[in-house]
Amino acid sequence: MKVRHTVAVSVGLVFALAGGVTVAVSARAAHERHELPDWVTICGKAYPGRTADEIRSLLSGWQTAERRRSFTVVVTEPARGRRMWTTMRGVLGAEPDLEAMIQKAFTAADSEGFVERLGRWLGRKDPVDIGPLWRVDSNTQENWLRHRVAPLVQRKPVDARLRLESGRPVVTQDSPGQELELPAAVGIVSRALCDPNAEKAEVPVRSVPADVTVSDAAGIEAEIASFETHYAEKGNRRRNLELACSLVNGTIIKPGRVFSFNETVGPREATNGFRVAPVIVQGRMEAGMGGGVCQVSSTVYNAALLAGLDVVARHHHAFPVHYVPPGRDATVVYGAIDLKLKNNTGSAIGFIADGTNGRVRVRVFGRPRPGVTISLERSGISSWAPPVKTLRVSSLPLGKTVVKEPGRAGHRVSVWRVYRERGRVVKREIISRDLYRAFPRIVWVGIAPKSPATSVQPVGEATVPPSRSLPVVGSGQSTP
Repeated sequence: MKVRHTVAVSVGLVFALAGGVTVAVSARAAHERHELPDWVTICGKAYPGRTADEIRSLLSGWQTAERRRSFTVVVTEPARGRRMWTTMRGVLGAEPDLEAMIQKAFTAADSEGFVERLGRWLGRKDPVDIGPLWRVDSNTQENWLRHRVAPLVQRKPVDARLRLESGRPVVTQDSPGQELELPAAVGIVSRALCDPNAEKAEVPVRSVPADVTVSDAAGIEAEIASFETHYAEKGNRRRNLELACSLVNGTIIKPGRVFSFNETVGPREATNGFRVAPVIVQGRMEAGMGGGVCQVSSTVYNAALLAGLDVVARHHHAFPVHYVPPGRDATVVYGAIDLKLKNNTGSAIGFIADGTNGRVRVRVFGRPRPGVTISLERSGISSWAPPVKTLRVSSLPLGKTVVKEPGRAGHRVSVWRVYRERGRVVKREIISRDLYRAFPRIVWVGIAPKSPATSVQPVGEATVPPSRSLPVVGSGQSTP
């Protein structure tokens, strides 16, 4: 009996070894043909004897369906509660990574040696399943969040503003804004999309504090300077003046901060309410969007000088303007030429501006300096006539002359700021040395032997009517 048992075991072992060898040879042959064995599955499904290309083709429909699965982005806002945006996973740049899944499956198949395969043949090892692997294009996802979610979540903060109540300065309450925390949101959504079972992700928003708060406005107690100019025009130019003043009105500048006229008033565009009116372009008056805004910037400039503010950037016009003396103007062009003023007073200041009733008035409020006054003086004033440029033209009869361009005189002037304490001069500082170049007077002289069929009439330059009877008024700091 013992002999028979030994023989049976030996025969069984031989058959087992033979079977194992058969399994090993079969697996090796499949590997050489790059076919997947039946004990390696992808997402729970076997692909026995299939090559990588065949498996890729069989999985393409499943990949498309997975791209179309819905995914929801959730935002919880303190004021509005939960808000949701639902889209497809593929729209967020997510899709199953077939290449990574197939490669992992074949790597698992190739990683088992003879002993492991023998154990699998004997039923001692479970199948290997390769679960779904996802890849996410973060740029696609970020663009979707930036353009679809962020604008609807964003709320701009509201700065504290200055206004007058019964003639006294009052600061209005500021309020914070909010915005989507985009980098954090991208990371959260990316991780959720890599989880095949995840259907949503909640992304964070953050509070955005106001740039100027009520506490920042501490120290605004009374008017410290004012300046006004006048205009007689109506229509579009008046509209532009009033609009620009309303945008400057209430602006508060913290100590050490720089006021930018262009940033405060914004683009001079029709969508912002501005209209076409005369502007200076290369020494000529032409129709342009926002004409008249320079009168507001010049008035702000003079009020700021009288308040003692530092001038960071200022440019004069191509030629003197009618509403301020030469050397006291400040031209602005959005995106190119700006007026910038630094608050060096040691405490907050605020502008009250008004452009109604034929005048532009800018008042500066802050902390008064008892006994100190500031005034502006001009020196080195000189002017010269424009040069004359004569052109001979055949379009005019012989000897006939036409003034094509009237020209403009040149000017040179220096502006000083003078500080006085109780009437005594304590400081004089140069503010600017301006040179307004002359523009030539262009005269056409006819040389034709006879009158042409159509005569050329003199062409003058469109100008803004001067306001000779309307004075320029300004005042600096004074004892309250």
